[in-house]
Amino acid sequence: MAKNVIPIQKPKTFWSQVHKNRIKIALSLFFVLLPIILVLIAYVGTYTNQKKIHFDATATEETVYVKKFVNPDELDAITLDITWYELRHPVLDDNGELTGGSYTFDIFYTAKENYDVINVSVTPVLKTPWIDYWSIGQTKQLRLSSIDVEIPFNFDLPVKPLWFIEVTDPILYLKVDYTFSSAGSQVQKTGYVRLVLEDLNPTRVATS
Repeated sequence: MAKNVIPIQKPKTFWSQVHKNRIKIALSLFFVLLPIILVLIAYVGTYTNQKKIHFDATATEETVYVKKFVNPDELDAITLDITWYELRHPVLDDNGELTGGSYTFDIFYTAKENYDVINVSVTPVLKTPWIDYWSIGQTKQLRLSSIDVEIPFNFDLPVKPLWFIEVTDPILYLKVDYTFSSAGSQVQKTGYVRLVLEDLNPTRVATS
C-alpha cells in the first residue's frame, strides 16, 4: 500500500515575501513617495526662486539679480548699525486695497580702522522668503549719526504659502554704495547686506 507523501513546506522568508508581493510593494511605494517628491520639488523650487533679489524699481532684461549678501559688519570699509525702529501695519482703503504699511529702520555707519570714508548710500528692499512680497525704498545718504530709512510694505503677514511654512516678516536687503580714499585716490565699491527680521522686534508698532 502506497504511503501518502506529505510535501515539505519551506519556511517563508522576508525576501520570498518581497518577491511574491513585489508589484504591490512597488505600487505602494510609488503612491507614497510620489507626493513626497512632488512636495519637495515645490518647496525647493519656490525657495530658490524667491532668493532672487534685485534693486531696480522695475525689473527689466538688464536687471542684475544678487545672490551673495553679507552681515552689516562684514563690508570692507564700514560697519552698518541697523535698528528696526517702527513697523506700521497697512489698512484697507475705500477700494479694498492695503495701504499705509511700512518698515522704518534707524541706520548709521562707522568707518573701519585705516579707512577714510567719503560717502555712503543705501538702497533698501524688503522681500519675503517663499512668496513674492517685494518692496523697494528710496536711496538714502548715510551719516555717522542715525537717519530714518523707510520702506513701504503693503502686504498682510503672517502668511502660509506652503504646508508647514509660515512667513512672519520680510528680510531687509541693502545695496550699499560707498566711497573711500586709498593711496591718494578715491575707491568706489558696492556691497550687499542682508538682515533677517524674523527674530527681531521693532521699537514701536503702529497702524496707519
